[in-house]
Amino acid sequence: MKLTVVEGMQSEIFVPVTPSPVWSELKKPLNECRVAFITAGGIHQKTQTPYDTSGDYTYRVIPSDIPTSELMVTHGGFDNSDINKDVNAMFPLDRLRELVAEGFIGSLAGEMYGFMGGGGNVDKFRTETGPEIAAKLKAQGVDIVLCTGGCGTCHRSATIVTRCCEAAGMSCCVIAALPPIAKQQGAPRITAPHVPIGSNAGEPNNPGMQTAILKDTLNFIAREADHYGMCKVLPYEYRHNV
Repeated sequence: MKLTVVEGMQSEIFVPVTPSPVWSELKKPLNECRVAFITAGGIHQKTQTPYDTSGDYTYRVIPSDIPTSELMVTHGGFDNSDINKDVNAMFPLDRLRELVAEGFIGSLAGEMYGFMGGGGNVDKFRTETGPEIAAKLKAQGVDIVLCTGGCGTCHRSATIVTRCCEAAGMSCCVIAALPPIAKQQGAPRITAPHVPIGSNAGEPNNPGMQTAILKDTLNFIAREADHYGMCKVLPYEYRHNV
């Protein structure tokens, strides 16, 4: 018997397989781009059916002109308290509208999308949810898609959906609190501020940090990220002591 190989024996250690590259180059200046934001962090309208926190691959439509006071979070996989203070910590819709008013970006998609990525069906995200969201964003003429996720499996689901958007011809970036997961799952681009899960887009009620994270991410897409899989650590730090 060979010491290194036993016929029929299998490792008990799961070896992840990194997906093949997907890449869509941005060909417009930022001030001409239509931007969309999606999140796996469980954001939805207060009037909508909450997500099933035991596992859910469905998504919710979020109009880009909705007051953020009408949004909420349903997610059992991470501390929701920062989002309850300020939904912009995960879904920075107010900051995006300010960037349009400033002329930093051209416009926003009329519809954005939220889903609850924790514990969801990976195959459904890959074959149904992701392609549906990508097709709807593409139909709106979106050039750039930004995405956040909450827990670890949220980052996985967020990356799966983001890859579908990239494959449909949009330039995408995951704003990650857990960048190694986004990297392993094949995110086309990643920015990584020093923030806890639940506050990927910046400290709650800190518009300056939230705006800086968005601007740095958009500039990264437009000016720095020239190949698949690049990750930029952002110089913003927020600690949530519980």
